[in-house]
Amino acid sequence: METGLIIDWHTTDPHTFYLKHLKEHPVHYVSAQQGWNIYAYRQAREIMLHQDALIPEIKTGHTGLNQNTLKLTRQLARLNNFEQHKKSRQAAMQIYNQIQPVSVHDILSTLLKAGTTNNSIDWVNTIGKKLPALYILKSLNFGHDDCLYIINHLSALVKIMSVQKTAAEIILLNELTDTLFILVQKHFSNTDTTRHLTENDEWTELLISNLIGLLIQSYDAGRGLLTNTLIQLIRNHHPLPGNRTEDYFKQVITETLRFDPPVHLTKRIAGRDILIGNQVIKKGEMITIVLAAANLDPQIFESSSTYNPLRANNHEHLTFGAGHHQCLAKHLMTELTAETFKLLYHRIQMPEQAINYEPLLNVRLVKNLFITI
Repeated sequence: METGLIIDWHTTDPHTFYLKHLKEHPVHYVSAQQGWNIYAYRQAREIMLHQDALIPEIKTGHTGLNQNTLKLTRQLARLNNFEQHKKSRQAAMQIYNQIQPVSVHDILSTLLKAGTTNNSIDWVNTIGKKLPALYILKSLNFGHDDCLYIINHLSALVKIMSVQKTAAEIILLNELTDTLFILVQKHFSNTDTTRHLTENDEWTELLISNLIGLLIQSYDAGRGLLTNTLIQLIRNHHPLPGNRTEDYFKQVITETLRFDPPVHLTKRIAGRDILIGNQVIKKGEMITIVLAAANLDPQIFESSSTYNPLRANNHEHLTFGAGHHQCLAKHLMTELTAETFKLLYHRIQMPEQAINYEPLLNVRLVKNLFITI
């Protein structure tokens, strides 16, 4: 069945696939999906900025989820109810305003020491899945035991975003969210800048859900960015500049987000009829915005299928979204990834190996990547 989306990352080259669709049908109705796929940059950006292109509600399909898990599910959807979204964004900013710099070097040293076996390290599981979340938690002054508990349960927590959940996953999620509500609420109630907010149940929910949403993003998109950046650095080796290496790594990260992003698509639903070019997207129809294709649009990016960190407009990529749903963690993840490679890149060796990907539709995530340091 032709969906216009990549089903198997192992058998399909994303660049060839997306450039073909960009050329043949940049905005395309797919009857099998009963919705639209948007590949072209300008139309993708227009939809993301459109006030009537709404974030779809997460369909749980399960009655076994407890009250706290359902609360989190609803909040994580960030529906385009503007007043509610405004409150959610305010809560997110309260969290970001609390973030204080911590030593990336110290966190990396601890993770590498624990994850090294016979001089070999699985970059994805040792660094990618843990560093971003651990940095966030430590920068918010969470205690050692709380950090350990959350990090050890992140792989289970991300299942909250899955449409299909097993009975065992539901039981674990219910236990986990109950514990997290208590743990995170206690932390925020002991913090000067958020103590008064936890006296309001709605704000407590918003603070907890935004922090958990940030941790989920860090687990998937964060490990994807750290891993894809490393792969592109190795494959497209350029001599490092003698000074200002951090600026160079930021350029590399920006180009990786354009050329090899972890997140390939996002979805909207038409809140009313929307005119995009000469196409009418009818109210209620689903819209799949293929961000990774838009980032390759040759009308925007010259020699778009070439990896070039020095291209002047790489920062115009759409990987972090656009408009009021743009990812708030973009600067945090860029800075953290740049600092990581500033500290480690000169030490990393990556042997030849087959690269396998997770069986996911919207994200292209490497399962394992073995290196030596």
